Amino acid sequence: MKKDKKSKIILTASLIISVLSIFAVLYIMVNHLGLIDSLDFGAGAYYYADMPGFEKLVNTDAYTSGTPMWAIVLLFLIWGFLMYRLWIGLDKKFKNE
Repeated sequence: MKKDKKSKIILTASLIISVLSIFAVLYIMVNHLGLIDSLDFGAGAYYYADMPGFEKLVNTDAYTSGTPMWAIVLLFLIWGFLMYRLWIGLDKKFKNE
C-alpha cells in the first residue's frame, strides 16, 4: 500500500472516530446518562467521588498489597515515562516516513 493511501485511510478513520465520539458525548449529555438525580453537583456530577459518603461505598479492605504506596506511585511514574518515550519514538518514526 502506498504511503499516501495509508495516510488517507488513517486520516479518514480518525475523522470518523472523532465525529462518532462527539455524537456519543452529545447523546450522553442530552439524555443525562450516568447521572443520579438526587446527587446533582453540576459539572462534577460525573465524578462519583463527590457523592456524600462515597468512602463508605468503597471497601478498602477488599484490596491489600504488600507493596508500599511509594513503590506503586514510582512504578506508575516510570510507566508514564516509558509510554511518553514510546509516543515520542513513534512520532519521530512516522514523521520521517
